[in-house]
Amino acid sequence: MSGVWQRYGDYRARKQTTKALTLYEDVQQSLRNEVPIASRRWKHQPDISFLKPIIAVAKKESEELDNTAALSGSRAWHWLRALILQAPQAALAQEQMDKHHHGFSARGERLYELIDFNDAYVSTVLALDEALLADFAEQAKRLMDWFCKRVGVRNLSAEQYEAIVQGLSREIAVYKGLQTEGFGVHMTSRASDALGVDMIISDPKSGKSVNIDCKAPSAYRHRIYDLLREGRLQPGEVTAAEALGYIAELNGHGREKVEVVIWRIERQTYGDIVAFAFQDTRQLRRSITAILKTYGDTTNHG
Repeated sequence: MSGVWQRYGDYRARKQTTKALTLYEDVQQSLRNEVPIASRRWKHQPDISFLKPIIAVAKKESEELDNTAALSGSRAWHWLRALILQAPQAALAQEQMDKHHHGFSARGERLYELIDFNDAYVSTVLALDEALLADFAEQAKRLMDWFCKRVGVRNLSAEQYEAIVQGLSREIAVYKGLQTEGFGVHMTSRASDALGVDMIISDPKSGKSVNIDCKAPSAYRHRIYDLLREGRLQPGEVTAAEALGYIAELNGHGREKVEVVIWRIERQTYGDIVAFAFQDTRQLRRSITAILKTYGDTTNHG
């Protein structure tokens, strides 16, 4: 009888090991094998510095794949792994940013950690097969929650995560939509992102390009009235900005100063975003054509 059970056990083991893992299961298994469960002594102030070299390697491998003819599945796996690895430090950074609205000594470092996390999120989405986009946000959050718990960090709250996803969905939908319409679209570097530049959009016909900062309607209105209070916009320009849905501002200091067009991306004008994409991109094309005509620069490199 023991021989029978042994053979049955071998069969079950073979069956389990040959079962194809989903992308998310595969990444989770990889991280489970590589990253140990946190000790309880980090309950109050978790030390996740050991993740930094792992994150650096994961990002480097992912970026190298972007510059090759690697299959999208391989690129998606590497970027998803890099994203999940960054979730704990992003959660800690977001907690500090929310707690200290008026700034703190390490704000710049925390900001760049959030930007890196956002970059990894965008890169993962852009590498995914279309069939996986519908439930990506949910599946990624489940993995992030699991990994944050594993290393002893309080995960991003549902509200924090939703705000991040909404903002990035807007950027990705604009990016993909304008690519569909034949424009050149380049997601910016970390330094440009810190200056408020989400992407650089260029028209291959005219050679003109423009720096873009995509805003939700509420954030857009808040920004133009901040510019009014700072004396950087006049009342008439604010009125025009509200009517058009875009306006330019200068960001940065000295040589780093760049012109950035803040662009209101709203449902009433461009439609719903479903699975990180607009269903109809014609209005995007009309708007960016007008923006490039007004603010486009043939020497603009972001």
